[in-house]
Amino acid sequence: MPAFTVSRTIPVHSDPETVFTKLTDFATWKTWSPWLLADKDATVTINGDPTAVGGGYSWDGPVVGAGQMEHRELHPPSSVQSVGTMHADLRFFRPWKSQSKVEFEVKKSRDEDGQEVTRVRWHMTGKLPFFMFWMKSMMVSLMNMDFDRGLRMFKEMVETGSVASKTVVNGIDEFQPCMLLGRSADTTLADIGPAMEETIRQVQTSLSEAGVACDGRWMSVYDDMNFKTQSLSYFSGLAVAEGTPAPPGLVARSIPRFRAMHVTHIGRYDHLGNAWAAAYQNLRAGKHKDNRSLPGVEIYTSSSENTPPEELVTEVYVPVK
Repeated sequence: MPAFTVSRTIPVHSDPETVFTKLTDFATWKTWSPWLLADKDATVTINGDPTAVGGGYSWDGPVVGAGQMEHRELHPPSSVQSVGTMHADLRFFRPWKSQSKVEFEVKKSRDEDGQEVTRVRWHMTGKLPFFMFWMKSMMVSLMNMDFDRGLRMFKEMVETGSVASKTVVNGIDEFQPCMLLGRSADTTLADIGPAMEETIRQVQTSLSEAGVACDGRWMSVYDDMNFKTQSLSYFSGLAVAEGTPAPPGLVARSIPRFRAMHVTHIGRYDHLGNAWAAAYQNLRAGKHKDNRSLPGVEIYTSSSENTPPEELVTEVYVPVK
């Protein structure tokens, strides 16, 4: 069976003791798990003491499948040793059977500004079913993204007490055709936030200089995404009436009508990956195939300038065949 390893790290602005306590309490995982948010019908059961060796939790749902995680070893940080470790056994029962080893390390460190932080490392080793050997590289890339999403939510939970991300799966819907005035850009998944913000700022400037009102619907269209290289191409722009001339520096682009998995994301743009992951997970669970000949679309229905981050609403459409 093909073996794999996934390992991701994030700094958290809190002390190691607090981070370790929240991390090792499986009762908190429903708040920040990068998978459970995609399945509104999943049942989560706490087994024994979720903070002690032998305790754990299990899940069962039509989208996330079924499995369980159980504490195997817990070594809390102390005043002498500011490093804590958690070791757990992870078992999947559906859609296929497999076992993995999960490890977390919390360690006192400093961020780029010299402030004290706790660095959290999430590490997992396991084996894929033999029939999935050809998907190993893609699966590892996707799991890296899942770990990153989960760690960002865990960090926010610890630092603020909650996670400003809610995912609503609307199901198969129709994306209505429209025309956009905007521009294209290339970036990486790590830099997508600031890159897209800059692109939209440039488009707004060009529209304003041409006397075009900027208070309509803003969208981003994802033309190409390479999970292996973590690179992507996108087009961001404003929806306008058909036939509106493009100002200098901008391009007019028509988006056709198409069937899509429609997911609503409420909350910070930092967590928009949750909506995309939920869309693809629900597509697979419903045995639908994504239509790669058409681009995925984000519609920003509220303005980040006058809307609190936790109330931002974004509609995500992933084309289906």
